[in-house]
Amino acid sequence: MNLKKSLLPILLLPFAMQLHAQDADPAILCSKSQKQHSTANKGTIATPEEDYYDVHYLKFNLNMNDTSMYTRGNVTTYATVTAATMNVYAFELDSTQIIDSAKFNNTLISVQTTGGWIRKMNLPTTLNQGDAFSAQIFYHGYPLPAQPGFFSAMTHAITGTGVEMLYTVSDPYVARSWWPCKQSVLDKIDSVAMSVTVPAALKCGSNGLLESVTTPAPGFKQFNWKTHYPIQYYLISIAIAPYFEHSFYMHFDNSPDSMLIQNYFYDSATFVPAYQANFDSVAQMINYLSSLFGKYPFYKEKYGHCYTTLPGGMENQTMTTIGVTSTNLICHELGHQWFGNHVGYDNWHDVWLSEGFATYCEQLYYSHFWSPATGQAYRTSQYNNVMGAAGGRVYIDDTTSVNTLFDARLVYKKAAAVIHMLRFLAPSDSVFFDVLKTYQLQYAFGNASPANLQSIAEAAYGQSLSTFFNQWIMGEGYIKYNVRWAQDGNMVMIKLLQTTSMPSSVPLFITPVEIKLHTTQGDTVFKFYNDQPTQYYYATCNDSVLSITIDPNEWILDKVQSNVHDPSLLGINEAKLAEFKAFPNPTKDDWNIEQLPANTDLVLTDISGKVLWRGNSKSGNMVIPGRQLPTGRYTLQLSNRKHNTGTLQLVHW
Repeated sequence: MNLKKSLLPILLLPFAMQLHAQDADPAILCSKSQKQHSTANKGTIATPEEDYYDVHYLKFNLNMNDTSMYTRGNVTTYATVTAATMNVYAFELDSTQIIDSAKFNNTLISVQTTGGWIRKMNLPTTLNQGDAFSAQIFYHGYPLPAQPGFFSAMTHAITGTGVEMLYTVSDPYVARSWWPCKQSVLDKIDSVAMSVTVPAALKCGSNGLLESVTTPAPGFKQFNWKTHYPIQYYLISIAIAPYFEHSFYMHFDNSPDSMLIQNYFYDSATFVPAYQANFDSVAQMINYLSSLFGKYPFYKEKYGHCYTTLPGGMENQTMTTIGVTSTNLICHELGHQWFGNHVGYDNWHDVWLSEGFATYCEQLYYSHFWSPATGQAYRTSQYNNVMGAAGGRVYIDDTTSVNTLFDARLVYKKAAAVIHMLRFLAPSDSVFFDVLKTYQLQYAFGNASPANLQSIAEAAYGQSLSTFFNQWIMGEGYIKYNVRWAQDGNMVMIKLLQTTSMPSSVPLFITPVEIKLHTTQGDTVFKFYNDQPTQYYYATCNDSVLSITIDPNEWILDKVQSNVHDPSLLGINEAKLAEFKAFPNPTKDDWNIEQLPANTDLVLTDISGKVLWRGNSKSGNMVIPGRQLPTGRYTLQLSNRKHNTGTLQLVHW
């Protein structure tokens, strides 16, 4: 979702780039063995009795139009009892919706209302665990008065050219405004049938496939949609307008499969052909994101858009509701189909697993379809926004407020930055994207937690990532660097001092960091490991260094407050450890170290910080084992009680 995208700051680049199956059998309901989630976390429910059952199938039968938000119809829920016993059926529906009647297993039962939107039915017979049941609610009325901005549940709009429409946005807790539901992210619905009767001049878009359009009465049409994929309650949607359909089939790369791209647009003075071209580019985006995360998860149904007046986009499953035509927004909502829809989150506290990844898809889009420089420029803009305030964390404490739940700076942009830094820690880009593919496969059509993502990444990276996740997800702030450097012959000495914007939360961020040496003959990038507030690095350079840049590719959230060429670093007090020599470097074998101070501790790590070897110099010479190491750059950290800590970059060919 993006207010949810159009409301976020947009980067303007100088070259005029615009950013911007069958019905479930009620008698034989399948088990939820495919649902992957942790029962340790609670979903969003209004009353404990909602957790007594597991929803399998929903059947909507609604009568709507484009001229008002008046709703009339019925919704049937097919479910299975999960508690030991159940004698109360509870669901949510706002009191502005009037219940005409209700049936439980086809028997009329009265409904009581408590707490404004909590509805309960006292059952005539107690049900036991595993019992299947159906609950059908007949109702009519208007949803709650529209809220200002994005989260309005249902919107009736009239465009400047007189086009009327009706559309829904149920995120995060307002599905109850227009249909009787259970609002729990842990209980995905296995399948949904959506039948909506509208005046004959209109079309209704929704999730899944349009199975038929019938004529229930003169002057009316019924649109019958069905999705067979598990879906979150807040992703169920409808959009009604005098739409025209613009659809086509796309073909997946390296696959014989094709898929329907189905768009509902309306005639408007603002909807120009260029906008349609932007939406047509979604086929290329689907192929690209499929190559990174695995095949588009709902390919047996469709992907598409319902164009509305929404000030942004809402990632309703298989058919995004959208009101902004920027390609980065189109890609953001598409990214949600993997992150948030295919694999949801265990708890609203971790909504960044949806919004952060979708935001990162924007950066991936710019880097791939425009240029790496464009992607970095976009990242720079987002990083600057994140570091516009000192504190705030990705994990959301207050999930009752949409302002904190969908905080653009933290839940979207900082989370995207964390994902980019997780990529930086990976042994290679291919390993990082393999982690995302594994995450999609392992938790397909279910839910996952940050711990699940961490576990998959740790297995692939071969190291613990607890510090990383604790610092960047649960902690606050960003890195501040002050750097001094000097050159003596072919040895460049760099002194890096790290402070943080929120030392009370994270006094030190442990991270790799790139340092670029700009010389008269060109540039060279070294990658070091920063795990001390004050750290010395040594790099071998056979050319004159003109300047240096910290984090030149902007991998990490950091501000460089000062960067000074300081020859005084070569003084005896600071440069004592710089007297040693490492040779050959690069090498295809081992490294030899000479002129070390006695009792110097040495630690060899890879560029992510994983410890490969430890030793201590009893005398001034050491052999650092390297012959079994793969080609790459390594870091040798040295520390001595009498002298400063230093870090040397070693290269193995």
